[in-house]
Amino acid sequence: MKTTRDGRPFLVIGENIHATRIVLRSGKRVVATPDGREALIFAGADGSTRQLVVPDAVRSSASFGGGKVKHVRAALVAALSGSDRDAEAGRAYLAWLAARQVAAGADYLDLNVDEISERPEDQRAAMAWLVAAIEAESPIPVALDSSTTEIIRAGLEARDASRPAPLLNSASLERLDVLDLAAEHGCPVVVTAAGGTDLPSNAGERVANAMRMVEAAGARGIPLDRLHIDAIVLPVAVDPAVGGYVVDAIARLRADLGPAVHLTGGFSNVSYGLPVRKLINDVFIDLAAEAGADSGIVDPVASDLDLVFAQDRAARPYRLAENLLRGNDPYGMEFLAAYRSGTLGGGPAGS
Repeated sequence: MKTTRDGRPFLVIGENIHATRIVLRSGKRVVATPDGREALIFAGADGSTRQLVVPDAVRSSASFGGGKVKHVRAALVAALSGSDRDAEAGRAYLAWLAARQVAAGADYLDLNVDEISERPEDQRAAMAWLVAAIEAESPIPVALDSSTTEIIRAGLEARDASRPAPLLNSASLERLDVLDLAAEHGCPVVVTAAGGTDLPSNAGERVANAMRMVEAAGARGIPLDRLHIDAIVLPVAVDPAVGGYVVDAIARLRADLGPAVHLTGGFSNVSYGLPVRKLINDVFIDLAAEAGADSGIVDPVASDLDLVFAQDRAARPYRLAENLLRGNDPYGMEFLAAYRSGTLGGGPAGS
């Protein structure tokens, strides 16, 4: 567990064992094999450099043709392939991902298999296998993440009941049956501030939706300290005001609900479509924690939270990112100008 600037605990829900996650084919994580295929490189348990050949099912996908490798999906496909060599490499790759997040301070490992296949039976089998595989490798509990309640249920049925209860991700006003699972199994649960069919358009709607979820959880006997309220983080590149809405909603929920409840979010969503994403993400995590967030669905390897909570708030890159996130720099005109000039780090000037 990490701590914020003022010493409060901050729970890390490590987000990277997720079948949507990509690495670039042109990046350092992908190498050519002697037979002209591509492989993902990773560290074995003994520290040696290993390779996971990208399975044909992943190579034939549109994202692969577009220069991206869904690396977690590749590992899952290999692990479930039936070929001893490929299966061992796939499992070792997933164990490496888990070990990195644990070492970086994750408190939960978020598992999502939705994109392994369009077939529900494949998704159920993959979630059951993945839960068992990660529990065998990791000392920390898992988070069961899916857009389908039955996939979450499959993970629950596969878990080791002697271990701490998994976090369920997530319940919403349209998915109250996930609350039923959480109540039945005594699990903590992420509850989202999404509305019925529409996403919330401001801070007030986020707070109202979240309070409806708190009421629904309470009716099922789920206490506040088992709830992680997700204030719904959307890209600031699409809605310049969304960062401010999320921070405001977190502050209001903390004031209204007190210290027991957990306030969280997929904070990296805020930077989609923008350059220097790490800077934006790190500043947003810091702002959310200052407002009252004590949990985050984040990549602790990419965002070292010890450094996140020690950022210099007076530094120009921080202030530019904060202005962007709070809606004071609509569509990031000042931020993007600084990026183009190379003064944010990672910019195009001289690169």
